[in-house]
Amino acid sequence: MSDQAKFNSGCVMPHRLATHNALPAGSAFLNFRHLVDGMLTPYMIMDRSLTIIYANQAYLDAVERKLPDLIGKNVFHAFPDTDDRTAPIRETFIRTLNGETTQVERTYYHFRHADGTVSTKCWQCIQTPYYGVDGEVAYIVQHAEDITEADKLRQRNEVIQQELDHRVKNIFSVIQAVAMLSGTQAETIEEFRNEFASRLAAMGRTHDQLRDHNWEGLWLHSILKDGLDQFCGRDSERVTICGPDVRLSPRGAQHASLLVHEMATNAAKYGCFSVPGGKLRIETAHGDDAHSVKVCWKESGLSGVTSPTNQGFGSQLFNFMPNLTVDRVFEDDGLRLNLTAKLLHPMEPSPDLTFPRP
Repeated sequence: MSDQAKFNSGCVMPHRLATHNALPAGSAFLNFRHLVDGMLTPYMIMDRSLTIIYANQAYLDAVERKLPDLIGKNVFHAFPDTDDRTAPIRETFIRTLNGETTQVERTYYHFRHADGTVSTKCWQCIQTPYYGVDGEVAYIVQHAEDITEADKLRQRNEVIQQELDHRVKNIFSVIQAVAMLSGTQAETIEEFRNEFASRLAAMGRTHDQLRDHNWEGLWLHSILKDGLDQFCGRDSERVTICGPDVRLSPRGAQHASLLVHEMATNAAKYGCFSVPGGKLRIETAHGDDAHSVKVCWKESGLSGVTSPTNQGFGSQLFNFMPNLTVDRVFEDDGLRLNLTAKLLHPMEPSPDLTFPRP
């Protein structure tokens, strides 16, 4: 009689499982098939030749197979894969046949679905040896679990953790640089505290926006508008922003927000925002290649503007950013800044936006 026939007839386990002596007499035996058939976790049984002789419904659902598709087939024929993938699994099964309970953690294999498509699955399994009446291992009872989605989540969390670590280190380096530059410019502790706090607040607003946009970066026009709103109110007629927009990386967005905050602060102290009729026009343009953007910051409404004799925080901040080149021209009616920034990614196509339209 074959193993499968014995299994079906109940002559050989796995059919009945002897219980502990302390249990009531009426439960001296448990019906193994009835017990495992109804379990929600996948179970499969192989004989010593690694031929599948049983699989419960949960297992069949997980592998998208019918019972006749598996019964009587060698496990490596039922689920073919490359030799380098199957070799360690085969060694694990041999150890189980030698009496060892084994575990396979996070095993990846190519899975052919019922519709013919192929995907990579991740399973973890426990193999338990089952002994026959002769004291030798007769079967391998495998408890399997499909952890594909959980493994994808684990990998995604690892990537997020690495990215978060990188961003936190970058933010710390920027804060350290801002603190050092602020300290060299401030004449009093009070002045340092106020200016440093305002710069951190600008970074915090950008961080909130990046979080709200899933850290996919921010549009330059949005950064300009948000930074300037802090000084002259939302949608002020004193400010015009025009030209093609561009999405900046998270790091680029943080740097840009610091620059906008500093330039707007200087405009409020000494430039166009320090006089009632002062205005600011910002024009963005494509650079010489797809990896660069140009920005022209032009203040007007002043008179008799001259170049300062000392280097302020903004000038030092420009030097802190190696991917940025700046040309400053102190025209009679206000400052003109021509900036060119190198981008991590090519400029994305976007319509010309104006806030407000000139």
